[in-house]
Amino acid sequence: MSDRIKLTPEDIALYREQFSQNNQEEALYALDAIEEENRNLAQAAARLAAEYDIEDMMVSRSVPNILEELAEKSRNIVCDEKFIDEVMSGLLSAGVASLCAAGQIPEAVAAPLVIYLAKKGIKKWCNSHSEG
Repeated sequence: MSDRIKLTPEDIALYREQFSQNNQEEALYALDAIEEENRNLAQAAARLAAEYDIEDMMVSRSVPNILEELAEKSRNIVCDEKFIDEVMSGLLSAGVASLCAAGQIPEAVAAPLVIYLAKKGIKKWCNSHSEG
């Protein structure tokens, strides 16, 4: 299964509108980075993680996709029912805000992570990564 997710220009426009309405400047910056990386979500996330100095503490060789690793490390938040409902309802800006409020990761890195989980299917992701 490939974790390479490329966003469409329509996706980016939709997310840009949502993040703009909520004054999420760093999330908008993340969308710029995604566009600069040919709309490749994982490449943009890796670049943003490096820019925000979180790659050293996050990236492991066993999980080559930084988005997958970030999701795993934030699992207690991203698999919470309220968070799942926000993402499934298309309220990605609320999901980004929840991750940031928990102090997990900066907004510019949270945005690609939430988009990744929305595209993968957050409920499916949480079910396939359940603890125990």
